[in-house]
Amino acid sequence: MKILTNVRFAKIAGIAQSLSSFLNFVQNSEKEKTNVVGVDILKKEKNDQSFLSEVIEEGKFKKITTKADVPNLADAIELSTNLEEFKSKYSEVIESYKKAIESESPDVILVNGTYFLPWCLLLASKQTGIPTVLHYHGSISKETSHFKEKPKKIMLEMERSFDSGSIFYIFPSNLTKETVEKEVFGHTVCSSAILPNAIPMHFFDAEAKASKNKVGMVSRWARIKNTDFFKRLAVYNQKKGGRFSMHAVTDLKRNSQDKIMLNGLVKFRRPVENEFMAKFYQEMGTIICPSHFETYGNVAQEALACGTPALVGSNMGVSETFQSLGLNQWIVDFNSLPSVYKKMEEVSGEVVSSEVRNKMKEMYCPAVVHGQMLDILKNV
Repeated sequence: MKILTNVRFAKIAGIAQSLSSFLNFVQNSEKEKTNVVGVDILKKEKNDQSFLSEVIEEGKFKKITTKADVPNLADAIELSTNLEEFKSKYSEVIESYKKAIESESPDVILVNGTYFLPWCLLLASKQTGIPTVLHYHGSISKETSHFKEKPKKIMLEMERSFDSGSIFYIFPSNLTKETVEKEVFGHTVCSSAILPNAIPMHFFDAEAKASKNKVGMVSRWARIKNTDFFKRLAVYNQKKGGRFSMHAVTDLKRNSQDKIMLNGLVKFRRPVENEFMAKFYQEMGTIICPSHFETYGNVAQEALACGTPALVGSNMGVSETFQSLGLNQWIVDFNSLPSVYKKMEEVSGEVVSSEVRNKMKEMYCPAVVHGQMLDILKNV
């Protein structure tokens, strides 16, 4: 089986981490006769030629890097009055994906995410008639719900155009499926499966360590991640006498207003490769995940796998994993800062039991989750 998918690797993006884990599984699986073609569309500079591609093959993975005219999202929205005009701005991107599909002739197309590049791959796939699976990571309409009316409307229309009877959907949680059905598509999705994200095995190799006074957050610095809560928590912690040492692994720029404001209250760290994150989790006594909405939430389960408690909200898909593990007490309401702070004090010094970690290894290891993913792709 040959799978073609969109790729874009980033150290702190959950979609990229999930895809990397899947690619590693396929690459290292001796029994699977599966090849993956990843298409990475980069922005073309003024002197670059259209459709100038670089192909790198390594084992079962081929990466095609193509340069195209990729307008800035904000600029494309500003110059558009509707979705059709917005689509025209990315015609070269869509054509680049189509050329890759035609040259590779995959058995199935795997679309990762709902951002504009996955959307362009979806539009290209519709022109080819090749079976298509959408792995529903993220929700672009949720990410842009605070935008002004026109861009918010275009982004919602873009996500709604992922609605198709010919697509098979993989949702990382029931929360995601129900949210898409009620708030995006407006109807029940028939052809779908629920498949939680896998946990890379290197997190289970970490030794659980109890730390009483360190609190960490790992996240893009974006509104949907509820970074305002983290800022308020840092100030509240200072007023409480600095009970906790606050740490954040994030992409926040050095000269940003938030980073300047939190100077002395939070210790910031730059994103690192996923395999090195276990050390950070081990150092922390608690990991907090205050997102307004997450289709899943890899950070929380990675922390648990390392033995470190994590606090999540019920509006995160990973809360369903917490429930299955009997960790309901770590699902909290981030609308109440004092109650979260109190929970942090209660959890501080605890470690995740070996029973829970072993159960996670059995249920969410790459061999299990990615094996199920390949079964779905084969059936489609």
